[in-house]
This record gives sequence, C-alpha cells and structure tokens, in this order.
Amino acid sequence: MIYLDYAATTPMSDTALNAYVKSARQYFGNANSMHDLGGEAEQVVQFCKKQLGEFIGAQSDNIHLTSGGSMGNWLGIEHLKQQAEGNHVILSAGEHNSIRQTEAAFRQVGYQVSVIPFNSNGVIDLERLNEVLNEQTAIVCVQHSNGEIGTLQPIEQISKLCAEYQALLHVDAVQSFGKVDLSNIADLVDSLSVSSHKVYGPKGVGFLYLKDHPKYDSASMAQKWLRGNTVDVPSVVAMTSACEEAVERIEEEHHNQSQLRALFKESLIEPNVIQFFEGEKSIQLPSIIGMAIEHMEGQYVMLECNRHNIAISTGSACDVRYQQSANAMNALQMGEETARQFFRISFGRYTTYDEVKQLAACLNTLIETNVLNEVNSDGQPTIVER
Repeated sequence: MIYLDYAATTPMSDTALNAYVKSARQYFGNANSMHDLGGEAEQVVQFCKKQLGEFIGAQSDNIHLTSGGSMGNWLGIEHLKQQAEGNHVILSAGEHNSIRQTEAAFRQVGYQVSVIPFNSNGVIDLERLNEVLNEQTAIVCVQHSNGEIGTLQPIEQISKLCAEYQALLHVDAVQSFGKVDLSNIADLVDSLSVSSHKVYGPKGVGFLYLKDHPKYDSASMAQKWLRGNTVDVPSVVAMTSACEEAVERIEEEHHNQSQLRALFKESLIEPNVIQFFEGEKSIQLPSIIGMAIEHMEGQYVMLECNRHNIAISTGSACDVRYQQSANAMNALQMGEETARQFFRISFGRYTTYDEVKQLAACLNTLIETNVLNEVNSDGQPTIVER
C-alpha cells in the first residue's frame, strides 16, 4: 500500500530499529536499580536526555521522558498550573485534542478559558491574542505546527506577547520537531512536548521540556508521574537516534518534500478543488496538504484512495477515531459542509515521485466524476478558487 499519512505516524527507521535492538540486549537493567546493570542503564538514559536537550537548546535536567505527545501535553500543562498565577487560560482553536480536551477541566476548577481562532493565513490571530491576554492569564497553549493543514505558528511573537503579561507558554511541537530548526526554542517557551513516532522512532515514548520556575512543587501530580516510572531504555535510545537522524536531515527532507508537493500540485486538475493555504503569506510544512473536493465527503475520498491501495486521512487520527471534524476546520471557522469535505495528505521520508503521481491520478478520477455530476446552467463545470 502507498502510505501518505506520515502526519499520523511514521514507520521506524533502520537507525532507530538497530538502536532499539542493540540497547535492549545490552542495557536491560532497570535504570532505577542501584546495582551496576541499573547504573549502566541510567547512564544511557542521562546521555540520551543530554542529546535530546541539545536538539532544542535545553539542559538535560529540563528534559523529562514521557509516553508520547498527548501525555507530554497533559503533564506540561499540569506542571505549569502549579507554577502560574492567575485564573485565565488561552488555547488556540486548532490545538490537538489532548489540549482541547483540557478546556472543560480548566473550567471545572475555576479558570476562565479563551479560545483563539486562526486568521486567514491559518495561524493564531495575534491581534486577538493580544486583546485577550491580561494580568490574570496563567497559561497560553499553542501547537507549533498544525497537524491537519501544516501551518506554522509564530512562536517568537507569541512568546513576546506572553512575556508582557508573565503568562507561561506551552508549545506542542509534536508535528514540527525534526522538520524545522528548533535548536533555540527552549528560550522561548516554558514547556514543550515531542513525540518519537512522528520522527521514525518507536511509539509509546516522547519527551517533555520544562523550564524551572521559583514555585516548583515536587508534590504536584505531574512531578509524581515523571519521577515514578520505570524507564523503557531501548525505546528512549531508539527515540534519541531517530531524533538525531531527523534533525540532521531537516534541510534534505524539506527540499525533497517541497519537490513532492510541487509535483502533486502540477499533476492535479483544479476544478472544484480547495487546497488550504497555498498562498505566499502562509508558512507551512511542505509535507502536509489539507484539501477538499467540493460536494464530496472527505471520508469518501479517503475510502476511495484506500480502495486503490493509497493511505490518506481525513484529519488528525485522534479526531478521526471519534468521527470529529478536523480541529483546523473549526479554527478556520469553516462551515460544516467544508469540514466534512476535508482530507489530508502527508508525505514522508520514503515517499516517491511515482507514489505522488498515483495519488494525483486517483484524485483526478474523483474530481472528473465530481465535475460531471456538478454542472451549472450553461453546462460548464463550476470552478471554485480559494
């Protein structure tokens, strides 16, 4: 099957697989044990944390191992709740569900919650963010790269706005890590989450960056979890190897995926097609393309592609599982019809030109069928430009 759903997950690279097998054989001791085998495993873990920290400009003591991006988001927010003052929280409307689902929990314990939509370029509305920030704002949560349309948020500008009000900033970097340079991002944020399986590492492991704060509370729920688990040493080693490889290949893969995107765009016929944020003002990952074919359900497009042995998605896997509209569509304030038509294509390290051409051919067949079924009174196809 042609796999074009890399934003959902990636296959493990040979580098990560080899690192996993080698470390599983050599460092099988419990890193919490006091004997020599445990000490060796702990040394490996500390070395990995040092490397992971270097990728984002952080010290190893600020790196905490997690079970993945969702757990990292939750733990990061729980930690910041212990540090921050104020009773106001700001979320972007396009956040991953692991963050959007905290909205109700915040309200239940007395926080006011503001949800900021995207602007016409697919990023958080900075003017609106500036308007709602105030002295009571405790935490701002922003996903660096949206996993459904690939747009990148201006973290440096957001960080400056937060600093004016001493609001703490949590950034979900699950989609952006290993795809853009984050070597200095630790200076801009108070917590940041990364997931291994988005960068060709194993599932079930990730890391969380936490900046130290004066009100550090070692009794908090987040700190108890972070300190109390048995470390999966082979997965940590494999994740670190995958992260290192991804960071080293950022420019190469950005170039390759930009070429794949251009080829796809050239190969696709245009009538009745919406491609989200192809304009010059939008900054987005070249690997993620959000699309819609007018008058055609996104789920139908996905199933037709699947029937032709091509794997794509109708949005974040966490949303699709519960048949929810893509959060990006809600953040863009798209109507229900457009939200239902949305589907996502995401390229990766192993995507080939031939696979992109096969995808375009499959979609072209669907588009041509759609045009034949949707004609205006003059008998001409209805072409929609977005």
